[in-house]
Amino acid sequence: MVLVESGQEYLIYADNDTGVMYLYITISTGGCLTVMLNADSTPKIWQREE
Repeated sequence: MVLVESGQEYLIYADNDTGVMYLYITISTGGCLTVMLNADSTPKIWQREE
C-alpha cells in the first residue's frame, strides 16, 4: 500500500499491485477503511504519476 493523499481526518491509500484506492476515515474512537468506487460502482484505480 502507498499513501496517496492525507487530510486532517482521512487517508487515501492505493494498493501497489492493483492500484485500487481505499479511504481510511479517522475518528476519536477508531476508524473505518473502505474501497473507493467510481460512479458506475467499479473500484477507483490510482493513476500513478510516472
